[in-house]
Amino acid sequence: MPKLELINPPGTEAIYEAYKFSQAVVAGGRVDVAGQVGIGPAMEIPDDIAGQARYAFTNLKGVLEAAGSSLAQVTQLTMYLTDIAESRSIDEVFVEFFPERYPARTVVQVVALVLPQLKLEVQATALVGE
Repeated sequence: MPKLELINPPGTEAIYEAYKFSQAVVAGGRVDVAGQVGIGPAMEIPDDIAGQARYAFTNLKGVLEAAGSSLAQVTQLTMYLTDIAESRSIDEVFVEFFPERYPARTVVQVVALVLPQLKLEVQATALVGE
């Protein structure tokens, strides 16, 4: 049975305790990252989708690096949007973080996310140690 390593970077310990989930789990040469949302370091949430996307991808990058991976190692990305019409605005931010070698990607519209002001959540799988 593969060993599981729970990843909870500094500053996310309260999320682990309060909401009962890890930011990521590493096992068998890959990392599965929990949904990352558009909340900034001071717990601010931008009103616009581009600002939220920038924070969500920045948060994803930080969790991946804490797990020994990187954005370049992402194999699959799922984006959950409250308004699918905003997907083109997200693409403009997406290419800032994934300028080439795009991962497999799924975009899904959902009714709501964990906080009513959130418009986007990004979940990913990546390789570790390659």
